[in-house]
Amino acid sequence: MKPTLVQALTLCAIPTVFAAAVPLSSTTHQKPVAQIKVITEPEGALKIPGHNNATYGPVPKAWQLFKIEFLEIAPSPIPVNRIFFTLLRGEISLSKTKDPAHLDKLLTSATLTITSSAILLNGDHEDTKSYTVPLRTTAFGPAHLSIRNATAYVEHLSSSGSNDILVDYWIPGIFLRTGTWTFEVVAELEDGTCLFAMSLTQWLEGRAKR
Repeated sequence: MKPTLVQALTLCAIPTVFAAAVPLSSTTHQKPVAQIKVITEPEGALKIPGHNNATYGPVPKAWQLFKIEFLEIAPSPIPVNRIFFTLLRGEISLSKTKDPAHLDKLLTSATLTITSSAILLNGDHEDTKSYTVPLRTTAFGPAHLSIRNATAYVEHLSSSGSNDILVDYWIPGIFLRTGTWTFEVVAELEDGTCLFAMSLTQWLEGRAKR
């Protein structure tokens, strides 16, 4: 798998109120959303609230500092060769923090790690890949990650009040191998404290042969 695929998939596991901006028709050969095979969440897994197919993990929900209100993904399931959006809303549980006095400073160096793996159409396993980016308002190539509080867009998450994390991106099918893909997204503070962790599994159809 080409290195660019890892970057192309980094932000795909995190949906948004901007979904209306996505055109109803597409010039790609992507299957209609209704025909995309979606893998249901693992038995016993705790689903994240909202319109999504994500579950809490690999870090248990009880250990996560960020209390998720909802996660929206649009379109859902995630398409290939088409822009999709994510919106994650929640707030930090101060009662779980190790160092409340320095939490805002720790949030400025928070990171987001996305790990991808797949069972391919022929039964082979795609190598597990991980990619880490700063958890702040920024752009990564064609991707955009924005953070906002109750009143304005900001650079980092805030320790008080509601936080939104918005992402727009697309998965280029030319670099993608067809199969059942699993994405794990883990946000952490510099001291190793987990902000949030989630997992999403679904079928994706690509054009890459090897």
